[in-house]
Amino acid sequence: MTRAAEFTAELIRTTSRGLAGLTTARLFEKVEGAEARYGEAGFDSWRQALGARLEALASALEADDTKLFSDDMVWFRAVITSREIDQGDVLLALESMRETLTAQLPGNTETSIDRFFDKAVEALAEPAVPASGLSEGSRAQELFDLALLGDLSSARNYLIDGVKAGTFSLEEAVVEILLPAAREAGRRWHVGEMGVAAEHVITATLRSALHGLTAALPQAERNGKAVLVAAVPGDAHDTGLVAFALLLEQDGWRVALAGADTPADEIDVTAAAYGCDLIAVSATLVAQRYALSSYLGARDSDIPVLVGGAALRSEEDALRLGANGFATDLVNGVQSARALVNLS
Repeated sequence: MTRAAEFTAELIRTTSRGLAGLTTARLFEKVEGAEARYGEAGFDSWRQALGARLEALASALEADDTKLFSDDMVWFRAVITSREIDQGDVLLALESMRETLTAQLPGNTETSIDRFFDKAVEALAEPAVPASGLSEGSRAQELFDLALLGDLSSARNYLIDGVKAGTFSLEEAVVEILLPAAREAGRRWHVGEMGVAAEHVITATLRSALHGLTAALPQAERNGKAVLVAAVPGDAHDTGLVAFALLLEQDGWRVALAGADTPADEIDVTAAAYGCDLIAVSATLVAQRYALSSYLGARDSDIPVLVGGAALRSEEDALRLGANGFATDLVNGVQSARALVNLS
């Protein structure tokens, strides 16, 4: 990252609320009858959404990765068009953001951000590819249907009975059944097929089933190591965290589960207080990269940090931010955790 890109990213981040407001005002000028189309709360909703896109742009600038921003815009298109807003409005929003940044930021901002916006325009020109659902008749589909019915005990017993009977392993229960079912709930909300409350019921049911599975399994022999499992500030996703904690527990770790939205300045001190040998931190969205990089950059602790989540691209990306290791998935995460503390 060049110093100019670093300066631009920081300026975008620190003034994002104002820039989002100016971008939204430009957008409303471009869209005929915007107030009527978007409703009474339309301006605030757009401002909040575009503020998150600006945060994603700042993170992409810092990583010098145009795809981070274009992927975020493609994701945003899927969300917003499922709410019956025209795809053309997304392009107008992107255009408005570019014009605002060019007008408001000093120096050669236009040159420094051009390729990020060009890549995003190119990505949005491609037809939207709908995310595929669960395979009919799959175990993940069966579990999802139980959660969809709001049948907590049946969902919990489906996993417990399957693992105890040897129908599927613990790793299969978590990685191939429960997490795909959780992603399906998110997908259906994402494309407007499901309301927020229904998505919350399914997610909470699956999370409870995970906790039930933990309680039902025999305790694994301890390996002598402890780990703090947490998500960065702003990351409210914790189903994957709970699943990872379960796999670590079954691998013999003593697990301190901080969960979602953990204050960055308390992670290291909490890990030390609980006598942890490792810290596992996740960041789900591109907009959360800054929280992760800020935490890693400000550390004054020798406890190694394992990171994971969709906000990261690769092990090289994770190490560049200051992490000690990177989990490509939950199973790999357990292996990486062992390696970082020299467990065989």
